[in-house]
Amino acid sequence: MSSDQGIARELSLGEVVSKTFDLYRRNLVKYITLFLIVEIAVGLVSVWAYATFPVTALPASPTFQDAMNRLVNVLYLAVVVGAISLIFGTIAYGSTIKMASEEVENRPVDLGAAARFAASKMLWIWALGIIVGIIVGLGFIALVIPGIILLIMFALSFQALLIEDTGVIGSLSRSRELVSHRWLKTFAVGLLFIIIVGIASAIVSAIASPFGYWNRLVSSVLSAFYQPIIPVATTVYFYSNRARIAPAQTGPSMGPGPAPMPAPGMKFCTNCGAQLDASATFCPKCGARQPT
Repeated sequence: MSSDQGIARELSLGEVVSKTFDLYRRNLVKYITLFLIVEIAVGLVSVWAYATFPVTALPASPTFQDAMNRLVNVLYLAVVVGAISLIFGTIAYGSTIKMASEEVENRPVDLGAAARFAASKMLWIWALGIIVGIIVGLGFIALVIPGIILLIMFALSFQALLIEDTGVIGSLSRSRELVSHRWLKTFAVGLLFIIIVGIASAIVSAIASPFGYWNRLVSSVLSAFYQPIIPVATTVYFYSNRARIAPAQTGPSMGPGPAPMPAPGMKFCTNCGAQLDASATFCPKCGARQPT
């Protein structure tokens, strides 16, 4: 058994689903608490913003000043609510990846420590999100298929950034390495969990709809139950692919002897000693950056 608890080998699609919900169930309260805090924070800021920058209906014959005042208030609302959603949403997403990673590696899961870690990486997460968004967006603008391929290619980049600390550009390369030769499976995993979350969202909307004025609040609270699923699933899939490309474990040493020599075109990881391709930038076993 490796330190990747239960993920010492590549998981099948069914096993990815099973492992995802197993991790989700074990720390259900922590995940829900995390996203409830986000929803409450966004909700409170939204209430304050709507009271401070009211967006009232224009009169029957609006003046230019009426229209400008309404536009300014709409922009203020969008900026304030968008900023708080971005900040808290980023922390929640990063914290979920961190907690799922700790669970997989059989380490204590600390919500506060995970949130602090995610907050410390916020600028890097934003930078990576902007780069991925631009690249994938251009792919969709050019043709839909290239956009889908690029989305699959960088599907595990946030996990690489937060779990292996590969840096923004290194995370793109690491994600591409992890999903290589598993393009269709990666697409299937993503599509399956999007469907699962979509069904959960539809159920939440149906439950919240009878509450009238409180519809938004009820929907926001209930959404905390399904929002952690995708980051947990992609973290499980990250470890599954990392186990797939990791070099085979060697048996115990038979005693002292000369240091092994790498095969032609190969080298050893400077951190864990695993044999790597000579051009490898990161170790697929421990994630350590290699000297060039």
